[in-house]
Amino acid sequence: MSAGLLQSAVLFALVWPFVAAATWTIRAARPWVIGLLPWSAVPALAVALSVPDLTLSLPETLLGSGLALDATGRVFLATTALLWLAAGTLMALERRADAGERRSAVPALLATGAGFALALADDGLLWFAAGTLAGYATYALILQAATRPARIAGRRLVILLVLSDLLLFELFLILAHAAGGTSFTALRGAVAATDSPAFVLTLMTLGFGVKAGVLGVHLWLLPAFGSTTLGVRVALIAFVAAAGLLGWLRLLPLGEIAWGNAGMALRWLALATAVYALISGFAKTGQRTRAGSVLMALTAQWLWMLAAALQRPESGDAIAALLPMLALQSGVALAALVLLGDARPIRPRALRPAMSWFAVVLVVLAPLPILSVWMDAGPFAALALWWPSVAAALLLGRFVGAMASHKGTASRPRSPRGRVTLGAALLVASAVGAATSLLGYPPTGLWSPIQADTPDWSLNSAVAVAALAGGVSLGWLASLRARYRPARDSNAWPNPLHSVHERMRALRGWLRRIAQIHLPGWRDAILDTLAAAASSASPGALARRAEARLIRWEVALAMFVLLGATVAWLGG
Repeated sequence: MSAGLLQSAVLFALVWPFVAAATWTIRAARPWVIGLLPWSAVPALAVALSVPDLTLSLPETLLGSGLALDATGRVFLATTALLWLAAGTLMALERRADAGERRSAVPALLATGAGFALALADDGLLWFAAGTLAGYATYALILQAATRPARIAGRRLVILLVLSDLLLFELFLILAHAAGGTSFTALRGAVAATDSPAFVLTLMTLGFGVKAGVLGVHLWLLPAFGSTTLGVRVALIAFVAAAGLLGWLRLLPLGEIAWGNAGMALRWLALATAVYALISGFAKTGQRTRAGSVLMALTAQWLWMLAAALQRPESGDAIAALLPMLALQSGVALAALVLLGDARPIRPRALRPAMSWFAVVLVVLAPLPILSVWMDAGPFAALALWWPSVAAALLLGRFVGAMASHKGTASRPRSPRGRVTLGAALLVASAVGAATSLLGYPPTGLWSPIQADTPDWSLNSAVAVAALAGGVSLGWLASLRARYRPARDSNAWPNPLHSVHERMRALRGWLRRIAQIHLPGWRDAILDTLAAAASSASPGALARRAEARLIRWEVALAMFVLLGATVAWLGG
């Protein structure tokens, strides 16, 4: 096949979702566009599986941007396409079932195309533009739930997105000024030559961490998982992988830099994220929110391994080659687990639990090839790589254990096997990725550029697998204990700590009533009084009219562009 035809195939896979989104403006074509939702990811998946590595220059776009299908982008393109294939199918079924609702398919199609652009971008400016589009399209998808928790999650996300994009724009400006170009090759060279690694890593962590769910900028993730539909939850996993995790791989020249102190700080942040995910996963009662906690734990696992590559640069190349497959296997298996957890039990009754446990095994074993890179560092250094994975294992056991008491939700398609079928398809894809990772990449073929050594199944690996299996078992036993907690015997000996616990609960309820009822009432009364006093003043009226104009989207967008242009001028 000629190079021009291959480049046209890549360009078509990228443009196809945007063409479908533009067709939504034709009212008569909207049912046809909804039918295109499941198929918008098929060209990208075909490109990821069949097109060899190539580059495509776009001289007329964003100061000469370009596309590239390389080893890292191929895996993330396949991951995004698989997740959006499932999410698009679910969204199309939901929109067909809700004939009375007029929810637009445009945000889903824009998020799909932006995710593909993130995987294919070979330029910092194009990657930044695609990440911005993916963020705001995801914000629109969350708001389509039309519930108060969804509005809260959307409000938090849009505020954090503005801050994230400003920081990333500043980062790209600094690196492009130092490198003299905006290609990822030039930007990685600027990162390797920087004199302030802590500052660069801080901007990366805050910018990418908003979209990946890192502790401190994670405030939108758990409410979004708890309040959105099933298709949007699968789309959120794709957004975290493409817009959050991929950014570190694109900008960090792993293997060329030795940032010991910065890597240690990143490791502590990963540990704190894992601990928070563990606490929130066991404290929350909803299955949807628990899935968000598992995703946070997987993000912590990703950061932990990035920190290991920064602290030990001789293993950076191998870790950078294996991290994309970790994202593929973990993300797709987690999406399958979310689908299975939301589906009702079917016959045979053992099918859904067996598939769920298989998904847990795939997620737990995903980091094993990266562990083999650290085998020569000794057992303690190797096992230190697994602590966030233990937190993820505990959460997975808790999630699967609670599925037995979770009745599932009524599937919008009439067939009760629809979600289980989608979950099975994702499990097959994740199992193929697991076999590719654990058995070693084939010596020839499309995956050969990211070939790595076959994991060493030594005693350290066995101990690590046993630790993770123990974590899953403990999480499962915790779910059983919560489900079958025995009633308290009135004739039993009194617990001396019970009265203290009851008083603490009463104090907590009293403080909650003050914080949620009394203080907001006092605040509203004060604000109403001030508003009534200022309503007669002409400056206040002018200020209110100005504020009403400033909160419009077109004015806010113009101010955002003006602010970005000012920062660019000052940075230049």
